Amino acid sequence: MVNSTEAIKEIQQKFSIIGREEELRKIILAHSIEKNILIEGEVGVGKTTLARGVASYFDAEFYRVDCSEETLTHNLVGFWDPPIVISKGYTEDAYAYGPLTSAMMRGGCLFINEINRMPEITQNILLTALDEKQINIPKLKQINAKKSFFTIATLNPSAHIGVSVLGEAIKDRFIWINLEYQSSEEEKAIIIQESDLDGENVEIIANIAEQIILRTRKSTSLRRGSSIRGGIDLAAIINEDGNIKSSKSWVESSIMALYNKIELEDGISKSKKDVITEIVLSVLNKSDFQ
Repeated sequence: MVNSTEAIKEIQQKFSIIGREEELRKIILAHSIEKNILIEGEVGVGKTTLARGVASYFDAEFYRVDCSEETLTHNLVGFWDPPIVISKGYTEDAYAYGPLTSAMMRGGCLFINEINRMPEITQNILLTALDEKQINIPKLKQINAKKSFFTIATLNPSAHIGVSVLGEAIKDRFIWINLEYQSSEEEKAIIIQESDLDGENVEIIANIAEQIILRTRKSTSLRRGSSIRGGIDLAAIINEDGNIKSSKSWVESSIMALYNKIELEDGISKSKKDVITEIVLSVLNKSDFQ
């Protein structure tokens, strides 16, 4: 039985993870009873990092699939190489294994990023692999997964473009774990760590950057607010700029850092620049940065 407390500390240290003790405990628990894991959370909450951390802790090779509407069966299972088939026939040398079959044969971790972007017809190929740990490759062989094989998938609940309905049969084969945004204190610690802040203004920069991204998530003008990545980028830019007492610098740095990390709500006449500017000035007016 895995000592989850020691495992969590090791994963946090190796992957520089701040917080997430409860979520890591749940993932380790699900893995311990040999279940497939579905991590649901917004962009930038650390889904991939947690998956990599758990896979590393259990010494499992990490096989990643980034899903889109163009993710087809051969992208998971593999494919025949026509020239080699012509010269050697349907032999193992002529088959290029995909991430699913490779993970099964080597007892690794299959990581399916944004599984809800995978077409429903492709989802079906996963069923026997997830359930029975088997998959048949016609004209070649049946693959029986090693005992250490496991699957971690992620899902972004706010994605609305290029997504497919996640079939009930697929969902039924996963243990569900939810990742919310982290606390303000943890996010500030992450911003300091990841943006390499130093000097006397570290706390001020991290606090203002965190408050700005938090406001984007609460803004009624935005469908999607910024992830922690926005705070990290903003803090790094304003720190490099050096003019932290200038409202203009904060606005310009925020637009640079956040423009691609937010989405306007439908029917909003304001531009992204306008929304970001309003949020930044609102935060600065309530801060003691001057």
